[in-house]
Amino acid sequence: MATFTTAAALNAPSALAASSVTIKTSFENSPISLQTADAVGYALTNSTAAAETVTFTDTLPAGVVLDDPIGFTNTAGTSPNACTNVTETNPSSGQPSSPGDGAVKITATVKSGTGTICTLSLSVVANQPSVADAPLKDAYSGVSASPSATVTTTPAAGIVVLTNPTLTFTAPSNNQSFTFGQVSNASFGCAATDPRDSISAFFGTDDEGNQIASGAPIDTVDPGVHSLEVDCYSAAGGGDFTQTINYKVGSYSLSSVKTTKTTDQASFKTLVPGGRLVAELIDGTKVIGTTRTTVTSRKTVSVTVKPTTAGKKVLAATKAKSANVQLHVAFTPSPIGTGDSQISPAQATVLTKNLKFAIAAKRKAHGRAARA
Repeated sequence: MATFTTAAALNAPSALAASSVTIKTSFENSPISLQTADAVGYALTNSTAAAETVTFTDTLPAGVVLDDPIGFTNTAGTSPNACTNVTETNPSSGQPSSPGDGAVKITATVKSGTGTICTLSLSVVANQPSVADAPLKDAYSGVSASPSATVTTTPAAGIVVLTNPTLTFTAPSNNQSFTFGQVSNASFGCAATDPRDSISAFFGTDDEGNQIASGAPIDTVDPGVHSLEVDCYSAAGGGDFTQTINYKVGSYSLSSVKTTKTTDQASFKTLVPGGRLVAELIDGTKVIGTTRTTVTSRKTVSVTVKPTTAGKKVLAATKAKSANVQLHVAFTPSPIGTGDSQISPAQATVLTKNLKFAIAAKRKAHGRAARA
């Protein structure tokens, strides 16, 4: 929301002819981009001997309307309480001004004196560009003052509204799917379409907070649905133009999961990209065996997890003929990209599998008893 903070911004005269009120109008910024907040301000001065109640209607330039919120401000100039009893209404309906109104009727009681007395301002936004960058101008009607002052209006010089830059998004495409750890570079661009405009910056940001430059890899080291937003900033008009796409990243799975009856060990296979894999066997809350594997490139790896000596004692203490054990696999992909474009996984991707172990110690004891 753009608002005026001082009456000086409108360059109102410091001294005026006797028995007169002036209204000098200005836009805060020009040029501006489409759908970019700006402000229109009115500097009111009163050089008469008494307060004057001023009324005027300003029809805003074509395509320019009150913003949401309208952001009305009443800024005192050389005198406190310079403008009182201020109202802003829709001149057609007589109702209070609302976002989207293309005209505003203002009434204010202006304190007597010389110099800039007060500034009234409202936030506006443009929804259509200027033709050939010609200034869009406002128009006044219903201008009066009471009891008797002559009112002079100085409309704004106009406002130039620039056409939007173009944003192109080549890769990834919306809802595209990628394998876990697949390297894929983003491709997007932004270009000015108005001769008065240029591009100050453009970049992408994903849902993990990674800054993604065009030509740099997107995040494929975190499974799930992701979004990539590209922002393009206009240098001359101050606009911000945005496009967002979504894409999906798969995970990994465990296959050929089995336990060996005679040794109480578990094994599995999995297809993963380069990274670090940690597989644990957990009995209740106790880790009874761990295997760590480093994968240098995308391939299917075979992993075996054996209980430690202490882990075997935990299994042997099981009173039942079998133990319920959980296979817990955590895989952390290697970062992709380099330098400022490097993306690291937010966390390890974890898979679990419930297993049942026959207790080897009980089998051995049973075998010795049978032989005796």
